[in-house]
Amino acid sequence: MEILSPLPSFKIGYPRNTAIPLVISSPHSGRYYPPDFLNTAALPLHELQRSEDRFMDQLMEDAPDFGATLLSTEFSRSWCDVNRDWREVDPEMFKQKIPKNDFISTSKVKSGFGVIPRCISHGKKIHSNLLEISEIMKRISISWLPYHEALSMILNDIQLHFGYVILLEMHSMPKLPYAHSCDIVLGDIHGKSCRPEISDEIENILKRKSYSIRRNTPYSGGYITQHYGRPDKKIHAIQIEICRSLYLNAATLKPGNGFEKTKLNMRHLISDFSNWISKENGSLRFLSQ
Repeated sequence: MEILSPLPSFKIGYPRNTAIPLVISSPHSGRYYPPDFLNTAALPLHELQRSEDRFMDQLMEDAPDFGATLLSTEFSRSWCDVNRDWREVDPEMFKQKIPKNDFISTSKVKSGFGVIPRCISHGKKIHSNLLEISEIMKRISISWLPYHEALSMILNDIQLHFGYVILLEMHSMPKLPYAHSCDIVLGDIHGKSCRPEISDEIENILKRKSYSIRRNTPYSGGYITQHYGRPDKKIHAIQIEICRSLYLNAATLKPGNGFEKTKLNMRHLISDFSNWISKENGSLRFLSQ
């Protein structure tokens, strides 16, 4: 299976060992900013970079060693957010009027985080001027559509081959308030996007690495987890949010002192989880029944 993209919208790490029914998606780790976007942005590059799930693709780059497939974006999420429905468009961002039937208003859109984001965190506006309506289809066709076509093809091919597939949707998060503090949040749409045994196994593996874990609070799963997680169709999806303070220097936006440790722990996560997946009898037969 080879998927080619004419533009740098995504990259794929194919299994470097015996393939297993595991896909890793990193939709917010893209670091490419089109020059015309930077020239007209209201924020400097280092501010835009704060919206990335910075280096998540690098933290997970060993996953193909264990037979998993790794898919990650090349474009920055501040240019186009593939973890949104393509219709989550804020009509107030554009010079021309958008017909009501062509967009959907959600809480994410109202907060400034639609498929074409209006803001990064803390309400800082990305664009200095209103955009041309042509930007919608331009960004969707260059970034959103190729990513989802690739993800759909990968999931469908693996599900057909193995009878089921598991999608780990990888993200990073800011340090949560003390009352909700933890290292990692697992989101499975409150048990709707994957079988509970999957969430339980991932939590157990991470706890063995001394991580503190929360389930579905405050992140239960974004568009990709909701859209692709269909246990009835043997496609199981779970979102994993890792606190950036574990691996990122917030001041320099470079790998922090904990980067190598976090990367090693993510390698252990995929290794242990792939061993669980690869068991020939007992616990995993329910996934393809």
